[in-house]
Amino acid sequence: MKHYLKYELKNTFGNIFSIIFGILFPIMMTLLFYNMFSDNEAIPKDALALQLYLTNVLMSPLAMVFVGFSALFSQEIEHDVTTRMLLFGYTTSNQLKTKFVAQMVAMGIALAIFSAVIVPLLGIGAPTIFGFIVFIAFFAIISMILFVIAYSITLLTRKFSLTYGISMTLYFATMIFSGMMGIQTSNFKGIMKGISNLLPTTYFVNDMPTVWTTTSYNFAPMIQSLVFFLWDCRHSLRDCL
Repeated sequence: MKHYLKYELKNTFGNIFSIIFGILFPIMMTLLFYNMFSDNEAIPKDALALQLYLTNVLMSPLAMVFVGFSALFSQEIEHDVTTRMLLFGYTTSNQLKTKFVAQMVAMGIALAIFSAVIVPLLGIGAPTIFGFIVFIAFFAIISMILFVIAYSITLLTRKFSLTYGISMTLYFATMIFSGMMGIQTSNFKGIMKGISNLLPTTYFVNDMPTVWTTTSYNFAPMIQSLVFFLWDCRHSLRDCL
């Protein structure tokens, strides 16, 4: 299993899309937007830096796990790699577990690189212990949810073209409805507001800057959103397996 994990990690970091859009692009966009808006006196620099950091850090799981992993996995299915793995004794369950661990390790590395560059350059203040725990926990849960959805979509379509098309569409939709593309979620009305409120990423983008410096938080809306997605992921994964 150790060698299989190395194989999965090599595939993940060997994917140029994952490196560019999961690590380099978030760093570039954060620095670019900070330089563009840091002279705006209406927005405190500290608040701007923190908001950009907490918003753009979500690009990593969206790009690397949701789009990157689903693209790689769909190609493996098309080329019967998963079938050959079965012949070598790696059951479907073992493959799922190893892929999951590899993606979570990759997310940890991506988060560490992003933070190592952005935090000192933008002078982001340290969070409270409560804020840090919530940040790490919520980031990990979102990454897990995206993995399950990506895995389920891939098994249902079993084709790279369909998987890539669906994942890219949902990638941009998630960024738009979560307020990561320059559109404030407070501007949404009707069904668009309802969709936005269902996404865990919306609460991460909107509430995490406040949680970062506090010692308490009303988790009810966030938990409702997570329960909805976790329940959906549970049934999707069960149907696929």
